[in-house]
Amino acid sequence: MTNRKATHIPGLDELINGGFPDGTINLITGPPGSAKSLFGIEYLYNGARFDDEPGIYLSLEESRESILRAASSYGLQFETFEKEGKAYLIDLGKMRVECSTSEELEWGLASFETLQDFLKNHLSFSGAKRLVLDSLTAVGVYYKSSELLRRELFKFSRFLRDANITTILISEVTGSGDSRYGIEEFIADSLIKLDYESATGEYRRTLTVKKMRFTKHDPLKHPFLIMDNGIEVSPDEVIG
Repeated sequence: MTNRKATHIPGLDELINGGFPDGTINLITGPPGSAKSLFGIEYLYNGARFDDEPGIYLSLEESRESILRAASSYGLQFETFEKEGKAYLIDLGKMRVECSTSEELEWGLASFETLQDFLKNHLSFSGAKRLVLDSLTAVGVYYKSSELLRRELFKFSRFLRDANITTILISEVTGSGDSRYGIEEFIADSLIKLDYESATGEYRRTLTVKKMRFTKHDPLKHPFLIMDNGIEVSPDEVIG
């Protein structure tokens, strides 16, 4: 039986047969404001809380203070697990000022190579079992061609698999597409899309497991709510 990383997000794990298979790369996509970052925060926080698994949250866009404030508003006291060495919230925005190449300074973002070099040391030090990269969109902006982005993303994905860490990559999309650059879904083992849907004149948040390797999953579109303690998926309700 495949070992899994449960998300402990109410209603979600039963849609994905108990959680993400160990060592997989999982893509979370959706438009702005669709709760992608909250999903990643809960995945990491719940791993520390319920499974005693250390995790790393790498933010390229939001500041550390902003993420901590968002987490706290849902009762997720991230700093408690940081003190215990079970969670690491790293603001990679600060790395933009300390990038190793002049090209990175010009673009103002970190490359996959920079992220890999950083993670090589931190994964070993932290013993992390879970990783969240928020967001893949911010890294993609660094690359001047889709061909170069594809090549470097595939290299980075091999690194993550060799590290045997269960990863969430967050990517922002607009329109009806499933990914920003059109290649992320091919390297990912699973794709979960968060979205807004109009139903009876009202907009509802929806979650769809578009694909998932190595496991059975529910492919239907389900509503979810953002409650006082975070995301809650309705697995028994389907939006046609």
